[in-house]
Amino acid sequence: MSLVVVIKIVNVLIFSFLSGVHIYWAFGGKWATEGVLPTNDGVKKLNPSPIGTLVVATGLGLFAFISRVDLVEYRWGYLVLSILFGLRVIGDFRYVGLFKIVKNSVFARKDTAIFIPLCIYLSLSNAFLYFC
Repeated sequence: MSLVVVIKIVNVLIFSFLSGVHIYWAFGGKWATEGVLPTNDGVKKLNPSPIGTLVVATGLGLFAFISRVDLVEYRWGYLVLSILFGLRVIGDFRYVGLFKIVKNSVFARKDTAIFIPLCIYLSLSNAFLYFC
């Protein structure tokens, strides 16, 4: 099995899992909701609606599809994903990303330990897939 195939499988699994979790949250699920939204002094900076959460789930499902197919027409999708997750790594310079200012919340610690490394992997792996 080639490295390209392994990366595609891993990416499909990641995107599918994340899409499923967002669908679960959109329908009122509470598992793993602690620290997934940026806060400042305990106040959430985002309050996504169920529809907004379903939009994110749909996007993640689309990302899984792009990662799964072997069509040349979808190759540009790898570049878009690489740029998207690269921008997420950089962040908004306030609550998310490498250059965040607010660093003393549960979200900020999870962002540093989990979300940023995941986004680095997704950015680099999709760049690799684009250039292969």
